[in-house]
Amino acid sequence: MMIINIKILNKLFLMMFCFIFFSCKAQKNLIVQSDIKPQPVETSKTDLSPIITRELQFSTFSTRGVTKLNLDGKAYDVNLNIRIKKDETIWVSITAFAGMEVSRVMITPDSIKIRDRINDEYLEKPFSFIHDFTNEKINFQTLQSLLVGNCIPFTLNNNIELMMENGVLNLKGNDQSLSYLLQFNDQFKSTNAFLSDVLAQQSLNVNTPTFEKVADQWIPVKVIIDSKTGKKQFKVEMEYNKTEINIPLDFPFNVPKRFSVIE
Repeated sequence: MMIINIKILNKLFLMMFCFIFFSCKAQKNLIVQSDIKPQPVETSKTDLSPIITRELQFSTFSTRGVTKLNLDGKAYDVNLNIRIKKDETIWVSITAFAGMEVSRVMITPDSIKIRDRINDEYLEKPFSFIHDFTNEKINFQTLQSLLVGNCIPFTLNNNIELMMENGVLNLKGNDQSLSYLLQFNDQFKSTNAFLSDVLAQQSLNVNTPTFEKVADQWIPVKVIIDSKTGKKQFKVEMEYNKTEINIPLDFPFNVPKRFSVIE
């Protein structure tokens, strides 16, 4: 039973880090046009400086996350040790079963690697593998930004609209077949991000409801990723603690010879 569960768990994490976009129908239920006529932000229609200046500036990022995974109604509880070297490496140690490490993940702009310690198996894919499931705009920087509570990079451009709706700052825009809506709190941190690819009938909802100040910067406390398509649903909830930035980190990832390579 444990072997089956671990294999399912690894598949779930591969799905998580692929950021699988799902049905357009679910996204339409999320983005609702307000009955109140939008009012432009007082500064400028595309003045992004208040948002950009509140983006987390870091060289390294480290946190521990109590995490709930849900796939089609089946729940899995695990703990994550997440370490990031900006623009270079995302390293994750996954523990379950009374604190035992079951998997380790290494993501770079070029590759995704998963080491399964329970079954002595190893998976390696090019990062471009995720584009079999997602829009090509989804890259390493996208994943990195969402994990540290920053805006998805390609949403911050001059072809967007900034407006107040019901007292909430909204950013709306399009990039090729992608449309997106971001909502911000009083500290100009994105609390909700809705992305939809109408042509591919794919969508993604990312909620970052709370932040805390660490070293005079706003750090996410909770990150929720929710994706749906048809009868399929994938959801991950990560609650961070012991978050630190700009400290020395290592990213150990070796593959013993006994491990078999899986496709």
